[in-house]
Amino acid sequence: MADRDGRLGATARGAALPTTASLSAAYDWQARHRMVPGRGGRWARYSIPVMDLALGAVFLAFALESVTFILRFGGYAIYVADFALCLALALTQFGRLRLLRVSFIATYALLAAYAILVALSPVNLGLNPIIATAITSLYTVTRWEPDRRWGTAALLLALAGALVNPVTLASYIRPHESDVDAATSDGGTGAILVARTLISLVFVGAVVLTYLLASSRRRIAENQALDVGIAAAQAVAAERLSLARELHDLVGHSLTTIKVQAATGLALGGEERLRSTLTTVRDTADDSLTSVRRLVSVLRSDAGDITPLADLRTIPVLIETTRGSGTRINAMLPRPGVLERCNEGWSAIQRLTLVRLVGEALTNAVRHGSGQIELSLMLSPSSCHLHVSNPVPEAVEHSLFGGSGLVGLEERLRLVGGTMSHGVQHDDEGSSFFILDVDFPVVPLELPASATDPDQNSGEMTGETGLGDSR
Repeated sequence: MADRDGRLGATARGAALPTTASLSAAYDWQARHRMVPGRGGRWARYSIPVMDLALGAVFLAFALESVTFILRFGGYAIYVADFALCLALALTQFGRLRLLRVSFIATYALLAAYAILVALSPVNLGLNPIIATAITSLYTVTRWEPDRRWGTAALLLALAGALVNPVTLASYIRPHESDVDAATSDGGTGAILVARTLISLVFVGAVVLTYLLASSRRRIAENQALDVGIAAAQAVAAERLSLARELHDLVGHSLTTIKVQAATGLALGGEERLRSTLTTVRDTADDSLTSVRRLVSVLRSDAGDITPLADLRTIPVLIETTRGSGTRINAMLPRPGVLERCNEGWSAIQRLTLVRLVGEALTNAVRHGSGQIELSLMLSPSSCHLHVSNPVPEAVEHSLFGGSGLVGLEERLRLVGGTMSHGVQHDDEGSSFFILDVDFPVVPLELPASATDPDQNSGEMTGETGLGDSR
């Protein structure tokens, strides 16, 4: 990431998120528009922005106005074609953001056809405000399309349309429609040319102002996204250095002390059982020290590669390890191929957050729970949802909220823009269950239907762990 305005130091640059990941928020129109239906629920993937619904309804009213020609003069081909083109232009507005590129191409192609129709029409079709779809499409592509070339293309096409448009084309007077003499005709022609020029200038001005407004808002959003990325990088760098210090000063010192004591016990001799115990302590401390040194090296590395710590494939391993302690777990996870896809597409901080969430949730469930753990991980193209439920004794219902585990989870989620809800619920039989629900956004990916539909996902689980088929 570039050192913009000198605010990103060398340490932060080493831990900075990719520029594309930071800028993705600038083009996330779903996060900035109210959707119908809402973002949650089964039909969220098909939701439409309220703004597009409003624009579509307005332009649909303009299209229906052209029906008056058919009702008044009959179903002539010219009137039917006029209504069909206006109706198609109105319908494109409903997919203005949902189908951004498709809507843009369709809108400008239909506007070109509409201009040709007006030019070739033997009758005056009048001025239909439906041509304002050129402005709305220009703004949408310029503001929300990540590829700037689409905005440039939209600007050039809009400028061309501003000079050759249905209004100016309709301003021509056909010779047979004029009964004035030559002098009057010349004066009228001059006035029409002036009017046509002024109209074209108005259209050009509207196009330029729209492009500048969209570009300005796009630039502001990009700068804000970069600022957030820089702040996140600095926060990650500070946290990594803090962890490195704590691990080195506290854990490393403690493990070194254990190793020295164990070696002293071995040198002094003693009973065989004591010797075996001390040998185990020494070997364990030695392995732990090696692991700590490796982790400290990763944390202090200029490259800042935390990939080994943020591998989603460790989630099934965490579940199996927890089961090895005697805990019963019923888990529903996406197939290994889906997790691998997310490994490649998600940012490191998003992957690490999910791994730590699953680990902490299982630890809390084992520590405070008293029965089978229910865990489900559901992925959508742009979000991740984790649900964990486990029975708890009445004696610990009120002690679950006093520790630092849940606070740590909330702090992690704030770094990735996620939310968490938790609490104790009771069933009809009077049993108590601790419920944990976590949601956080991720880098948008194209995922198979099995990863987005909970019913299909659960149907693909095999075995008690629900780890899925590796095929």
